Amino acid sequence: MKLIIAIIQDKFVNTLIRNFLDENIKITKLSSTGGFLKSGNSTFLIGVEESELEKAKMIIKNSVKSEVIKENDEELKVSGAHLFIVDVEKNIVL
Repeated sequence: MKLIIAIIQDKFVNTLIRNFLDENIKITKLSSTGGFLKSGNSTFLIGVEESELEKAKMIIKNSVKSEVIKENDEELKVSGAHLFIVDVEKNIVL
């Protein structure tokens, strides 16, 4: 099993949630604070089996977009999502 920790720009959150629910993959949204370049973010925990990992990554990729913004006369590419994928050693359901 894999745990995806996804930090998503707030403007893509509703689309992301809808797309995961359409695929019957459950997700948990955490309240989080902070933001890069004054933009809001939300953190999601997504547990998937190894066989569903690529599907989950594609849902995220299709739900968010990167953008180029100007900050102090510099162009910066801002990603719509940052993912951390962790192996889960044990999955205990209580």
